[in-house]
Amino acid sequence: MRIPLLRRTSIKSKLAFIILFFVCTPLIVFGYFWYEKTTTSIETNAIAYSQLLLKQTNQYLDFYLADLEQATAPIQSNPLVQRYMSLEPQPTEKYKQFQLSKQIQEEEFSNILNGRSDIFGISLINKNAMQVNNYSKVNKFLDMNQVRQRTNELWREVDQLDTYKVMGVEFVQNTPVLTVVRKLYDNTTYETSGLLVIHLQLNQIAKIMNDITLSHFKDVWIVDKENKIIYHPEDSRLGTTYTSDVFLNNQEEPFYIDKEESQSMLMVQHTLPSEEMDWRIIAGVPMSSIMENLIHLRNSTIWIGLILIGAALFFVGGFSYSLTYSLENLQKLMKRAEKGNLNIERKKPFPLYQNDEVSDLYDSFYSMTHKLDHLIEEVHLSKLKEKEMELKTRESELLAMQSQINPHFLYNTLEIINSHAIIENQMMISNMTTSLADMFRYNVSNTKKVVPLQEEIAHIKAYLAIQKERFEELQVILDIPESDSKDVWTARITLQPILENAFVHGYEEHSLSPQFIGIYGKKTKHYYQIYVVDRGMGMDPDVKEEFNYAFMHNVDVKSTSKSTRRIGLLNVHKRLNAHFGSPYGLNIYQSSELGTVIQISLPYHVEEQKKEA
Repeated sequence: MRIPLLRRTSIKSKLAFIILFFVCTPLIVFGYFWYEKTTTSIETNAIAYSQLLLKQTNQYLDFYLADLEQATAPIQSNPLVQRYMSLEPQPTEKYKQFQLSKQIQEEEFSNILNGRSDIFGISLINKNAMQVNNYSKVNKFLDMNQVRQRTNELWREVDQLDTYKVMGVEFVQNTPVLTVVRKLYDNTTYETSGLLVIHLQLNQIAKIMNDITLSHFKDVWIVDKENKIIYHPEDSRLGTTYTSDVFLNNQEEPFYIDKEESQSMLMVQHTLPSEEMDWRIIAGVPMSSIMENLIHLRNSTIWIGLILIGAALFFVGGFSYSLTYSLENLQKLMKRAEKGNLNIERKKPFPLYQNDEVSDLYDSFYSMTHKLDHLIEEVHLSKLKEKEMELKTRESELLAMQSQINPHFLYNTLEIINSHAIIENQMMISNMTTSLADMFRYNVSNTKKVVPLQEEIAHIKAYLAIQKERFEELQVILDIPESDSKDVWTARITLQPILENAFVHGYEEHSLSPQFIGIYGKKTKHYYQIYVVDRGMGMDPDVKEEFNYAFMHNVDVKSTSKSTRRIGLLNVHKRLNAHFGSPYGLNIYQSSELGTVIQISLPYHVEEQKKEA
């Protein structure tokens, strides 16, 4: 059924009706609801972004403090420290005690101080209140009596301390420091026999906060469970008490908007996920600063959209007029052609349509009446092109058949060589030929990209058999149970490039005769590990770190040195990562003058079935 109104109107009127009813009206309605919801959405996103920033900051702080705990852990078992913790003050042994103290300062404490720029100083006190202190990095005069007195106070409170505890912020001669203590135990009696006190400068914590939070927040606090301020951009606030009624009364509240001040402030908090300390990061940011640009962008978008819609309506009117004019003119020409008058003068449509679909309609019409012979020629050329494509297809099929014939010719040739070697009792040639044929068959005939580890090991056995014929002193240990190799997946041609890297870079590059190659398997809970071991000269530490970084981040190596010749390792890692994803791939577990150990992580068969399901 036709609508009478639309049947009687022109194309221009129909276009105007369609644009107004189906374009402008939905845009106005949608724009109204969008405008109402954007403010809420902007505020929600701002809160979520602020919470994400605090969460990231907490993660960095937790990692920083955990790293400090790990760095100081070896002191517990150090023989020098164990000796010092059992010392008793004896006037006759003062020189020996002095030597021991100096040795601890120069060896153990210096190692920690040189490796970390954030440590202000370290103190060690034993059960007899004897102390060793190292504050050599302090560039100004320091009253060591104050340090020793504070260390004694901490030792008197040792029973109330945890094994590793962050005490809070103190001032050592106007320098704010974070005090961290670690209990030390006797290795024989397991009793508390000493205390390690570390004073940290706040520069590293400040750097973490500046890198993440201060670009967004106006004020940032770190407070402990007693609401004492541990960090604030203003040093005068350190050690004071944080006084916010909302967060103090409800420490589980993640955020709130304070509207009592002259401007609304978004206050966000996040608790540090560490068992050794109960810290919270509290930050505030004016709502105007986080929403002003977004609201301005929203309003600008609305105005730009309205201007564009108005301009579109203006140009659509002119466009519809020129379109209908060109179509009416074409309609007249077609009526003349219907009457048999094919001698039509070529006229271009309205100038606006010189190079578009309307112009193509005119050209098609003129071609239909005046160039039928040209169309016939095009059809003929099209058929010729089809025949040419058919010939090329047959040629491709012939090349494909030839590429299948060549491997068979190679296998047959190797079989003939093997037969002659057996007849002549040349078993070394026979073994090498058989192994070489197996390798070619695995490399060429096998089209699967992912294979069971069992197939890859069979291929490696053939490769190592050839290498053992080349190097008589080569010892090979392959310690991967067959039951394991059936249940593990790997990318095809994984082990051979790693073994070739061992022969070339571990041995031959250093003019060494290959002596040992070991391949060991180890089951873990989440993946299967393979260790490829050689006893070559290894690689430079920088090259090792460069490759491990490339493996971890799945990027190319940037070095233009000899490390680029080990690009086979990176290719193997990328193939494993592409097929199986993270954490599967390579890792240079160890490399030194005693040899190199490459670690390969592969998935179990069951995990790959789950992915496919």
